[in-house]
Amino acid sequence: MEALQRRDAVREKLATLLAGDRPDGEQLMAGLLEIRRGEDVEACSIALDLLARLKLPELQAERLLRDLLRHRGEVTRALGRDPGLRVAAIDYLSNVRPLLANPTIVERSQLERTERSAITDELTGLFNRRHFMSTLALEVRRSRRYSLRMALLMLDLDGFKDLNDLHGHLFGDLVLQRMGRVIRRAVREADVPCRYGGEELAVVLPETDRLGAFALAERVRQRVAQRFSKPIGAQVVSVRVSGGISAYPEDGNDATMLISRADEALYLSKSRGKDQISVYHSEQRRDVRYPAKIAAKITLARPGDEAPTGVVALNLSRGGALLVCAESILSGTLVSLRFDGRDPGGRPRSWLHAGRVLRVESGGWPADGRRVAVIFDEPLPEDCLFQHVRRTKIVRLVQGARS
Repeated sequence: MEALQRRDAVREKLATLLAGDRPDGEQLMAGLLEIRRGEDVEACSIALDLLARLKLPELQAERLLRDLLRHRGEVTRALGRDPGLRVAAIDYLSNVRPLLANPTIVERSQLERTERSAITDELTGLFNRRHFMSTLALEVRRSRRYSLRMALLMLDLDGFKDLNDLHGHLFGDLVLQRMGRVIRRAVREADVPCRYGGEELAVVLPETDRLGAFALAERVRQRVAQRFSKPIGAQVVSVRVSGGISAYPEDGNDATMLISRADEALYLSKSRGKDQISVYHSEQRRDVRYPAKIAAKITLARPGDEAPTGVVALNLSRGGALLVCAESILSGTLVSLRFDGRDPGGRPRSWLHAGRVLRVESGGWPADGRRVAVIFDEPLPEDCLFQHVRRTKIVRLVQGARS
């Protein structure tokens, strides 16, 4: 995420520098090399792309820029005036070293608008499907090259067809427009929100693990519910969204597989009652385990117990938990676990979840404790799981996204 933000910041800085068209050549090259060392971005490659819309590897771009600056000096001496870097570049790349077959002169602001419209969905303001596919493939390659995590979030508006049938397609367009604004404001700068097709949306999440993706998806889901409590025109409609998440490399090593897995998770959310987020898991184990928070507040009760027993959770999954319990307990015992946490508004909330003891092992912590493996009767909700497992740095970054 930070690498993408640095690259965007450098691109903006260089665009401003090149807009004057007559930067000092030596100072320009010295500045580019300094930016490359300090920011760890391909500054020469970015500058060449801004200058002539040529995309070359960094070292090739550096050599070509030096040739362009040298040619500019030769033209200046021949004409008795400085033609500017851009004109010198067009001459060099068209006549001396013909890398541009038929260059077109376009005002930069107009070019930026044209390029933006080519990758943007006009209705929602999100990126379009073509840009989504190219970005997802690019991020998969980048994640593979640098051993990074990434995630994909697929979203679908619940009951959108019924809403269209009841209120008309023009009203449905207003809903999609508002949905686009909600998503753009909820995601981070480095994320890529797109319209996948119809009422289905997608967000590419660079350098994000499963829990980080779930945190952001929950942010989007909650904000959709809040934003659509306000009227559209003169009407108030209840609009909710379901989502599915897949992660690289656990769930797939190419764009096609990640989309398929995220869709499977999305369908799972729909089948569970909608208005929720599900995470795809591809491990051989039925549900992936996460280390539990040290401060997680969990109690265990058996039929007939007068009071619940406090337990220490070692790890949690949607399907079960590994706990440390100080009291004696037998395999096969039916139990009820209470998870204490908070709702999105910060108010206390509890989840009650039934299950049975799968096995008991001695030698837990504390010294007289027992490790107790519990399997749940029903999957643990994602929001409960998220609140009770350890959060990585990536999750904290997601929570710090734009408000």
